[in-house]
Amino acid sequence: MADKLRALCYINQFYAGIGGEDKADIGVSVFEGAKGPSMGMQGMWHHDMEVVATIACGDNFANTESTFPELAAALAEAVDKFKPHVFISGPAFNAGRYGVACARTADYVHSELGVPSVTGMYPENPAVPMFVRHNYIVATPETAAGMAKALPPLASLALKLAKGEPIGTALEEGYIPTGHRRNELHRLTAATRVVDMLMARLNNKPFVTEIPIRVFETTPAAPRVTDIADSVIALITTGGLVPQGNPDGLRQAFSTTYGSYSLAHLSSMPAGDYESIHGGYDTTMVNADPNRLVPLDALRQLEAESSVGGVWDVFLTTCGIGTNVSSSVSIGRRMAAQIKQAGVRAAILTST
Repeated sequence: MADKLRALCYINQFYAGIGGEDKADIGVSVFEGAKGPSMGMQGMWHHDMEVVATIACGDNFANTESTFPELAAALAEAVDKFKPHVFISGPAFNAGRYGVACARTADYVHSELGVPSVTGMYPENPAVPMFVRHNYIVATPETAAGMAKALPPLASLALKLAKGEPIGTALEEGYIPTGHRRNELHRLTAATRVVDMLMARLNNKPFVTEIPIRVFETTPAAPRVTDIADSVIALITTGGLVPQGNPDGLRQAFSTTYGSYSLAHLSSMPAGDYESIHGGYDTTMVNADPNRLVPLDALRQLEAESSVGGVWDVFLTTCGIGTNVSSSVSIGRRMAAQIKQAGVRAAILTST
């Protein structure tokens, strides 16, 4: 037992069993042994490695500049106490704040404390472009429903890092490409390989490019509205505001559609008539005053002052948390078509 390699893990308040969004501001807790997803990974290592401690805190706590130093100090203290061979955070799947917390802690532990680290998340998680250049981030499914698929490659790479073994390519190990390239010998020349790929493509056979190029869609900004005083303005939110009871059953996360609700005859969004169903932030303040998210009261005042031509009598709403790019594009296009058909000239889009 004494010869086992040691892993130190990080999870958020949810996976630690502390609480949900209501505990997102909670500070650092240190648990001895495995907790949450690391319990599953520990079984995959058999007798090679064990989780010596698990650090947890709230997502907001980890992502706030004034409190991150406290988390960093706890990580440094745990590294000094437990002497881990590897640090593992997450997996975070497509949870934005949790993803940033996992990637940031992993980055801190390996760059500042000198311990190899790895995390896991969905490739479209916003933390990926922020941290992937210098960190191992194992690709996972979009949601925690894919936990069984996410843990084996995360556990495997963590064990390799702990043993100090050579790390293979992203394709071999399952991590998201970091953008680094290294030379290696191949039994076939580049000319032969490229012809093989070309023939496979022409014959509709599978092949894997050696230099994948990620393509980002670029959308030019809409022209500035010059006649705002004569323009009808729409209100749109990704903060999940819906009529009380969520009559259309919109999803709290991973949205594929949106809701349209009337603003006719309303001068503001009455408290008690609306609620936010969003699963990714503390909705208390919005539920107390929905105008904080959908600012109908302020827009009606501008309308009364003739600063805008009018307010569209419908607002559109969805939940942005965990919604992947393809779904977001689909929702956005449908929203745009609806407001253009209604003669709306501009929209105010609010988030969380």
